[in-house]
Amino acid sequence: MRRSDDALATLALVSRLSVGDARPLKASEYWKLSAILEAGPSSLLGKSAADLAIDSGIANSLADRVAVLVDRATALAFELERLEHSGVQTLTPFDEHYPKNWTRRLGPKAPPLLYVAGPVELMDAAGFGVVGSRDVSPSGAEVAIAAARCASRHSIPLVSGGARGVDQLAMNSAFDSGGAVIGLLADSLSRKLAKSDVRAAIHSGVALMCTPYNPDAGFSAGNAMGRNKLIYAQSTLTLVVATDEGKGGTWSGATEALDHKFGRVAVWRGPGEGPGNEGLERRGAVPISDLEDLGNLLDDGDADTTPDTSPLVSEAEQGVLFDAAVSS
Repeated sequence: MRRSDDALATLALVSRLSVGDARPLKASEYWKLSAILEAGPSSLLGKSAADLAIDSGIANSLADRVAVLVDRATALAFELERLEHSGVQTLTPFDEHYPKNWTRRLGPKAPPLLYVAGPVELMDAAGFGVVGSRDVSPSGAEVAIAAARCASRHSIPLVSGGARGVDQLAMNSAFDSGGAVIGLLADSLSRKLAKSDVRAAIHSGVALMCTPYNPDAGFSAGNAMGRNKLIYAQSTLTLVVATDEGKGGTWSGATEALDHKFGRVAVWRGPGEGPGNEGLERRGAVPISDLEDLGNLLDDGDADTTPDTSPLVSEAEQGVLFDAAVSS
């Protein structure tokens, strides 16, 4: 995979592969730094810490850290090549097929790095998200299965998190009905790819598995929370089948998406709904009590099609780096 210098610099700044003496940048740190680099992240390559502090106006401590990180670009290239041989590609915002909706909807919460396995072209179009509780009732399971079939009929990729319960039911239903699936994982991508049925779906071109976390990283609640917003940002509409109220990853992900407008949120209001579904409707989710209504919503397309021209990082946030440089 041929990469631009901006993509290579981004990988060096944020990747947790081949971690050396410097701590990789978090997403928020990366976007703040990128916002003040007029020539892009590639302008950091080949510069000393002293040059970085002078040219970019960043704090000396951050300049030291960045210099060490970008210096590992060559070593990191070997790790990336190893991953590609195993079927895993890496995408940055400077690469084709990185989801443009993520930077538009999530701003500095968008991950600067994504590990993907499968046909990356699936990321180009908005999908249909289906999420819900792990311990879903039989009636809720039927809703998840039927909703996934609806996505297949509309030739829209099904987007979900790959977890037990609603996620897996919806993803399997999409496969069975001839649809495509995007799995945004909070668990190990490497372990997921070790499953023969997943590999078969990827090789047939109907499944893409991806994660913003190290491919070997196991599940954590924090990773799941970070992953949830990606499902909403990747989808033209996300249906919450069942959720508890005031607790759990499904509730937190849906309320965050509603509060920050990461994407359109619908909630099932019928047999199989969870105790928190009514609460999501009160907070602004579109109520769905007839699955036929899903088709109409999907036919409407992405209601949020107006590009956001505001900067990823505000001038006030950019100023934090400059103020730190002055005080160093």
